[in-house]
Amino acid sequence: MKVKNIKSFIEFYKNLGTTTSITNTVRGNSSDLLYQGFAINELEKVPTIKKYNENQSKQKKLEILKSSAKDINCDLKDIATNLVFSDGNINSEIMLIGEAPGAEEDRKGKPFVGEAGKLLDKMLSFIDLNREKNFYITNILFWRPPGNRTPNSKEISLCLDSTIEHIKIIEPKLLILVGGIATKALLKSQEGITKLRGISHYYCYDESKIHTRAIFHPTYLLRNPIEKRRMWDDLLEIDNLILKNNIRR
Repeated sequence: MKVKNIKSFIEFYKNLGTTTSITNTVRGNSSDLLYQGFAINELEKVPTIKKYNENQSKQKKLEILKSSAKDINCDLKDIATNLVFSDGNINSEIMLIGEAPGAEEDRKGKPFVGEAGKLLDKMLSFIDLNREKNFYITNILFWRPPGNRTPNSKEISLCLDSTIEHIKIIEPKLLILVGGIATKALLKSQEGITKLRGISHYYCYDESKIHTRAIFHPTYLLRNPIEKRRMWDDLLEIDNLILKNNIRR
């Protein structure tokens, strides 16, 4: 593990529990207000995303975007094992976006491969969605926050431009936002996931208007299994949306 600056070093050891001055916050159905505006301190600079030629293949564009992500000035990358970029079929019409990698994702360098990811895959399989065949998946953050804590507004802001560019490259017809953090960031909403799930949204950029749905994060469902009932309702609605709009799977 490389620790490039003292700030990252201190944060890492705080999350090991060496101090009692901070609280250990576990990710899931967060209701805090860290995300208002997603403003970055004026002294912070988000690197310009490397340009690509519109005539380049989708795979090549993603490679350029991944290269740009490595240049993001985010302290998390100093203590993470791997950059976790994406998984799934890049030519699918369905794209899922979560919040940040966990421990297993950090180890393997792929999103949603831990216990929560396995639950998500199992639930999606009930509506014939499979990441190897017909959906693409990523997170807003490319690196694991120490101790699986909730990403803060600065970290989200630093990665958000890359996430938006990611969506433009994949060009999905359906966007599924996994958990409250991703949903708030991309829909620019202060409402919690319990209010944003179960209703139709659109994610818009340039002249594109993408069908968007929000669902509970599987980590939240592992801690609150009673909510799987509402998750099942959301899956049925997503299945109906796919059929109604002739979205390929």
